[in-house]
Amino acid sequence: MVIITKLEAAHRQLTTAIRMYFDDDDVAAIHTLVCAAREIYEKHCEAQGVERMFEQIEAANPERTRKELWTILNGSRNFLKHPEASMDLSARLELDDEMNAAMLWVACHDCAMLCKGAPPEVQAYTLWFLATRFPRDASTDEADAERADEILADIERGYPGLREAAPTAQKRVGKTMVQAARDMLAAPPAA
Repeated sequence: MVIITKLEAAHRQLTTAIRMYFDDDDVAAIHTLVCAAREIYEKHCEAQGVERMFEQIEAANPERTRKELWTILNGSRNFLKHPEASMDLSARLELDDEMNAAMLWVACHDCAMLCKGAPPEVQAYTLWFLATRFPRDASTDEADAERADEILADIERGYPGLREAAPTAQKRVGKTMVQAARDMLAAPPAA
């Protein structure tokens, strides 16, 4: 028997989803795991007054109501999780890798905001996502933009051509980044 906390459950779900994503595993299983973890993180962020990714999504989409945004964010999760979402066993849902990449980003953000010392998989995925997907926004605070440029330059030095690489090559690098982060955590401290 294993006894785990709610936070440990979320960490296990998210880190497993990250590893599965980089292994090109089942998209529905990944989506279900990441959404379960995301829900735990976002509810605890809200309860503790910590900004969630949802607040950023809401600010970026003023033309949509809060309810509409939650429906968009949770639509696929509800289809996979709740039988009442569709009682038709032949109902269909379109899922793809990019949906999972985005949902992993949201969950990793909320995990990092909630937790001091997020799991190494979360840290690695965050860097990987920034390097491969994240657009440089012209409206970003100048100090934040400079720091982002420094981080991206470091990633580019370590993994040249990552942003332009094919998705399969990007995922191979992501898997390498996760393993490197896990190895760093497991390494004994330098004397």
